[in-house]
Amino acid sequence: MKHTIDVTELYKKMQVGSEDTLVLPPPSFTIMQSEIIDYNESEASICVKIAVLEDWLNPYQTMQGGFINAAIDNAVGPLSLLVAPVNMTRTMKTKFLKSIPLDAGYIYVHAALAEKRKKRLTFDVTVEDNQGDVFSQSKVVNFIL
Repeated sequence: MKHTIDVTELYKKMQVGSEDTLVLPPPSFTIMQSEIIDYNESEASICVKIAVLEDWLNPYQTMQGGFINAAIDNAVGPLSLLVAPVNMTRTMKTKFLKSIPLDAGYIYVHAALAEKRKKRLTFDVTVEDNQGDVFSQSKVVNFIL
């Protein structure tokens, strides 16, 4: 079973610029009930646990794709600030493999830095349940500002 880690020290490591304008965790992270449960500095990877709530469902009673992408962004965002200066999402290409039902309870978003070139960061992301069943995979490209 995975447990939430104390993120206080992680926030201090984030390369974010002025702390006067910084909100950590960001509201989107909090609203989606996101929790960083693992961070591996040497592998430049993170795992974020996110609740699957009724508010995130589409008419088919499965998690709506936009919320899945928001969950992906809630993992890539903190990781990107741990591996690079201030940056932003440029592109996100997501392949949806299986629907995420409400009874999944939580999803686990695993993000890893795949490449860092000049001002471009590329992340590989997998969304799965606590059994390791994969719901979606994504490639996210961020640009350093």
